[in-house]
Amino acid sequence: MKKFYILFCLSTVFFLFLAFSSISSAQITNPIPEKIEKSNISVGLKEVVQIPISGTASNRVARLNFLTHAGDGSGKIFVNDMRGNLYVIINNKASVYMNLKKLVGSGFIDETSQQGFAYFTFHPEFATNGIFYTVSSEEKKSHIPDFLVTKKIVDSKGKIIKSSHHDVIREWKAADPAANTFTGTYREILRIEEPYPDHNVGQLGFNPNAKPGDADYGMLYIAVADGGSDGFPVSYTDPLDNGQDLGTPLGKILRIDPFGKNSANGKYGIPQDNPFVKKRNPKILGEIWAYGLRNPHRFSWDTGGDGKMLIVDIGQALIEEVNLGIKGANYGWGNREGTFVIDEKNENVLFPLPKNDAKYGYTYPVAQYDHDKPVDWSGFYAVAIAGGYVYRGQAIPELVGQYVFADFGNDSRFFHVPVDELVNGKQVKIKELRLFDGEQEKNFLKILGSQRSDIRFGIDAAGELYVTSKSDGKVRKLVPSPKSRNYQNHNQNNK
Repeated sequence: MKKFYILFCLSTVFFLFLAFSSISSAQITNPIPEKIEKSNISVGLKEVVQIPISGTASNRVARLNFLTHAGDGSGKIFVNDMRGNLYVIINNKASVYMNLKKLVGSGFIDETSQQGFAYFTFHPEFATNGIFYTVSSEEKKSHIPDFLVTKKIVDSKGKIIKSSHHDVIREWKAADPAANTFTGTYREILRIEEPYPDHNVGQLGFNPNAKPGDADYGMLYIAVADGGSDGFPVSYTDPLDNGQDLGTPLGKILRIDPFGKNSANGKYGIPQDNPFVKKRNPKILGEIWAYGLRNPHRFSWDTGGDGKMLIVDIGQALIEEVNLGIKGANYGWGNREGTFVIDEKNENVLFPLPKNDAKYGYTYPVAQYDHDKPVDWSGFYAVAIAGGYVYRGQAIPELVGQYVFADFGNDSRFFHVPVDELVNGKQVKIKELRLFDGEQEKNFLKILGSQRSDIRFGIDAAGELYVTSKSDGKVRKLVPSPKSRNYQNHNQNNK
């Protein structure tokens, strides 16, 4: 019996060793070994305007986060400083359109890099109805959120803590839509409790391709991150498992009718063609349009071609994603990061997809890149993807039809992929967009003279693209480079 027991123990240890070896060998240490090559397409950058400083001490520059137009035919563009101001830019001059911080009162907070006045968007009929929307971070105080965090929140030591703050979406109505300074009224339409300070509500937006009478016309899309974490010693991928939970708005793209009233709070509508409305399950939110996302801070629609919706999702430690926006899609977080299985309790561990992966029904990125971390930290180091737009302007013909995006990393490289080649189920090769500062080719950080860019892309009514950064508070426009076909014409027109 003793001999049998010893043999049993040895065989068990051997089996466990084989199993562990199998898992270890399956672990992926370099998920995307192919390097991103430089493109033969290049762009230049032209400074448009410097937004006034708004901070104090060592961090004074405006924290620019979003730039867009009102779609009213005026040619004006707007940009927000996360510390509270919304600026209007006319003829390369900026002035305060609205001080959101002052209007919403003392509850406004911008204590971390991801808090504050985050995003805004204009209703498709802003020119006549004067309506636009904002999202901002606020103290909880006595307010009751429409969506509560019902799960246990813990800090890095495992201690139970209170939730961080609320993200509030408001509807504003300008008394005069043509005015360059806001006067008017507002109402709160949605309040979400956030468990941690990071990974908050992201972009708000309307489908620019939808026309009056279309089911999607006037429907407000809302990107909501997974709620973040509090710096676990070995970081959990999604500590509250929000990405796959259809009972919370966290980790989702929401779609609502801001003029409707059939929501639980009666302040907005839930479109009947949303993918989960007919489930008739009280534990599933009808507001959800897509799910399984970590931090989908930016999305946009191609205003040409097939009108594709593109959603970027910031990765945890390894993979950055460009996804097609698909109704009802599950993008896999926190079970998947890019086209890989992620260890739920260790952000630094990836495995290949299982052979039976199709049964899970995940929707995977159409373009992705990984975090190349050189040993000496001297090479490119990806941090987070910055979503952009498909270029449909006229100034840079060779860029037309390319989806332009970037990374926050130590070179802040600009990238592009052809939108026509973005097809669900396939991966498109990413190329690096060459960047010129005048006659000299440079990376964006050298142009900024900074260690990190926090780059953001914007767009005007003509389809021309802009770049902002939290590092210097400047608005820049993408223009032809010395290698561009339209460079000579551009120089002559700007003399």
